[in-house]
Amino acid sequence: MSTGLNHDTCMDRRHFIGVAGACLGGLATASLPSIAFAQVPGRKRLVFVLLRGGFDGLAAVPPTFDPHYQATRGALAAKPSDLIPLERGFALTPGLAPLAEFWKRDELAVLHAVAIPYRTRSHFDGQAVLETGLDKPKGSSDGWLNRLLTVMGGSSKGVSVAAGMPRSLMGPAPVSTWSPANLESFSNTFLDRLHVLYRADRELANPFEAALAHPDIDLGDNDKSMKGRKPDAPGSQIDGLFRAAAKLLTVEGGPNVAAMEMSGWDTHTNQGLVGGYLDRLLGRLASGLKAFRDEMGSQWPGTTVVVMTEFGRAAKPNGAQGTDHGTAGASFVIADGVAKRKVIADWPGLGEKELLEGRDLAPTLDTRAVLKGVLAGTFDLTGAQLNRVFPMSSNVRPVGRIFA
Repeated sequence: MSTGLNHDTCMDRRHFIGVAGACLGGLATASLPSIAFAQVPGRKRLVFVLLRGGFDGLAAVPPTFDPHYQATRGALAAKPSDLIPLERGFALTPGLAPLAEFWKRDELAVLHAVAIPYRTRSHFDGQAVLETGLDKPKGSSDGWLNRLLTVMGGSSKGVSVAAGMPRSLMGPAPVSTWSPANLESFSNTFLDRLHVLYRADRELANPFEAALAHPDIDLGDNDKSMKGRKPDAPGSQIDGLFRAAAKLLTVEGGPNVAAMEMSGWDTHTNQGLVGGYLDRLLGRLASGLKAFRDEMGSQWPGTTVVVMTEFGRAAKPNGAQGTDHGTAGASFVIADGVAKRKVIADWPGLGEKELLEGRDLAPTLDTRAVLKGVLAGTFDLTGAQLNRVFPMSSNVRPVGRIFA
């Protein structure tokens, strides 16, 4: 098994392989997450979870108080009685029930109407903006997590547990790669595998996305829908991968910054309601996050987990009972120090005149403002340091309501 680790990596190499192998051995997942790790001084920890494909924040955190919610969402409007109430009329879809435990412990902040600063419906461009931390998809190949390592200084090293290096960790700060021995045996969906390959080539990425967006594309299923995509039940493969991340973060001298990613969120067809495809996929994510916290144990205090996506979905369903690429969506911050049971949102509304271009939830929170608030609250970075992590963002103020 090739790890790609240098011999001067701070974590003992045999210990690293033993811990990772014990956690990852035998895992199989329909939407394989990959983990990347980086070390910065101190024992505060940051985990960045990127949901590739653009997940539907209006389905994950429905704004039941909005007078236009039912009419705008149509067939995808959930019944309030099926949802888990938060505050101010916001709620969680049942798939995210494990997050309710974080909410009750004052460890969950929900942010809504969040978007990258660049308007695009391209996965390639959206992910580039989110992972580089810039205001456009061109300008730097460095990722904001790698710049964080540089800003923090000290003996900063990282490792990517994946087939490739996530863009958020690319840059001058040293980062190694490691993949489980049975990575190729993981049961991944064919389209998810293709997307990983295509997103690395700009010329191929956009035509591929256009093909995925076409509701009549033949995916090999008789009904040409997402019925054939069956996310695994919570409590299995994803849980194991999140537990592996926790073990690596808690080992003595180990890393304390991690980047994870999970695919399968591009729900153009048969998205479903409670118990449907998206709800079950959200259940896998939430179960994994709970498993991560449980595995962190006594070392959970001081840990912050951020869950983001490159863009939300259209507010209105399409003709294939799914949602097309949109703009603003939801994000989550999980930590022991977040503000008490907070939904942070300058709600733009779902009325016809309030939607962006008459179809999308309008953005009122910049992803960089959220991430700046997270880094300031977790690592106590100064304004100057935050602007180095996110260049050309001096006019973007950190969200100050995330932590208590």
